[in-house]
Amino acid sequence: MKAKLPNKQRIRLFLANVLAFALVFFALGVIVLQVLSLSAYRETDQQLTQTTSDSPTVQLEITRYQENDPTLHLDENKPFKEGPKPMFNNQVILWSKDGTILNKEALGSRYAQFESLTLSTKNLDSIQTVQLEDQSSNTADFRSIIRKAPENDANIAYVQVLANTNQIKSALTNFRAILIACMIIFWFLSIGISFLLANLSMRPIVASWKRQQEFVENASHELRTPLTIIQNSLQHLFTKPNHTILDESESIAQALTETRRLTGLTNDLLTIARNDSNQQVLEYQEVTIQSFLDELIKPFQEMAQLDDKALLLQPLDNPNQTWVVDRKKIHQVLVILLDNALKYTRPQDEIFVVTTTTNKEWRVAVSNTGPSISDQDKQHLFDRFYREDHSRAKETGGYGLGLAIAKQLVEEHHGEIMVKDFNYHHKVGVTFEFKLPKK
Repeated sequence: MKAKLPNKQRIRLFLANVLAFALVFFALGVIVLQVLSLSAYRETDQQLTQTTSDSPTVQLEITRYQENDPTLHLDENKPFKEGPKPMFNNQVILWSKDGTILNKEALGSRYAQFESLTLSTKNLDSIQTVQLEDQSSNTADFRSIIRKAPENDANIAYVQVLANTNQIKSALTNFRAILIACMIIFWFLSIGISFLLANLSMRPIVASWKRQQEFVENASHELRTPLTIIQNSLQHLFTKPNHTILDESESIAQALTETRRLTGLTNDLLTIARNDSNQQVLEYQEVTIQSFLDELIKPFQEMAQLDDKALLLQPLDNPNQTWVVDRKKIHQVLVILLDNALKYTRPQDEIFVVTTTTNKEWRVAVSNTGPSISDQDKQHLFDRFYREDHSRAKETGGYGLGLAIAKQLVEEHHGEIMVKDFNYHHKVGVTFEFKLPKK
């Protein structure tokens, strides 16, 4: 059942991507075809619009009809040389009032193509699309405009100018077919892309889902142990109703110890939960590094001395050096690192805190001699609930959350934290180092 949830979400994302690509390709195809159709006929329509009733092309056709000379050319008719040149594949039809084509002789063999043409005066002076079919069932497409003829003595009432658009239509048909084929091909490609995008989109979701699952399971496991101990201690007290507090001090002390550990675990879980939900807000302020570290390390030096350990702080070259950070958060990071260093070192071991600054970053390294950490463990030290040595962690009261919290707090400052081996005068150990960029 758990595995079905990401799969269902992955299928939804896949279908949403496929549908989105389909809509985009469809909209793109419609827009491209519409724009191309308008641009393809634009020049033809412009020339038809500019062809007036007294233009040289129309006047030449009227003169041919009046003089009954179909072979008359424009260059022989000098008065009509001015104005736009006649269009290629252009034809002028002269109409009488009753809708009869007057210039049949000038049309010659082409008359058979225009024989089925009828006069319609409803859309004068506007561009119309006309499709004609001859006796051989061959169709021809034209863009046409009809205007009133200038005053004349030849009974010419209307002039119709037609421009053949067969080539344009054929080119548009071919382009449409190519465009549709390309859209189909690329849509099939988009199916594969959608599948990859769905998987890529689901990776952080699945990772977060698994991380949350593991977090809940681990937290439940860790909470169960102290709660069980507290329950057993309290149940034991009920079996000895006549005993005094002194008699049962061991059970009471055990319950209090587990209660304190449970409180610490709850606080750590709350901190992680707030960081995950971005509820933590950094309160930046300027901190004097040297005085900040001196104040923070002092109680740890006293604890180290009681455990027969040495904790040394290397002072900065510039004791007045400042840095802008969230003081409480960085204080918590250092407390976690120093607390771990004290817990996992033995008597006679040494702990070093070295801090340096550059123009770009502030580095703090907490190193200690003592037990080293394997390369495999280093890769998981900052994972939640991960403990290098479970038996030793139990003795020190650790839950494997401290370093995970430290990593979160450092990354909130856009910094980086790492662990590496430490070598000092033939002594080995571990170094935890974090660096914070200048805000």
